[in-house]
Amino acid sequence: MIDGVTGDPGSCSQLGGALRSHAARLLTLRTELAERAERLRRDPAATAVVADLDADLRLLDTVVERLDAGGSALQRFAQELAAVAESVRRLESSVWAANLEIEGLRVVEPWGVLTTELAQQRHRAQPDLQRQADRLASQLGRARTVTTRVMVEGTQSLAAVTVAARTRSLR
Repeated sequence: MIDGVTGDPGSCSQLGGALRSHAARLLTLRTELAERAERLRRDPAATAVVADLDADLRLLDTVVERLDAGGSALQRFAQELAAVAESVRRLESSVWAANLEIEGLRVVEPWGVLTTELAQQRHRAQPDLQRQADRLASQLGRARTVTTRVMVEGTQSLAAVTVAARTRSLR
């Protein structure tokens, strides 16, 4: 696990994989349900049952699509997190070599007495190191934004189909 600045790629990947596995299992069940619905379509007395099955199939389509999309987004996010974590480790080495410190993704001068030569060395190194940290923060922010968008859209979509399914079941 890496610090709170970036997150935990292993957990994100594991959750993403679990969501995608559940989507795959539901897709298998959906196929079986669709086959049963097709057999029932031949029976005129089963029209109401077929209509309900068709509605259930649409619900399953949404759930499968959203679970897979969410899982995929989490796995992409895990890859980004791992890449950022490795870049942060390399940046930390460069920061320490320049006798600076990193706090979160801010490159700062440590407290203490220093020579003029060390002060000049830090002053020369700090802007470039901070630009690198800023690029990592930007990369992380974009990855979080994309993942959040997919997860929010999925939550909204699943909430909508849940309401529709409940309304249908109350009839």
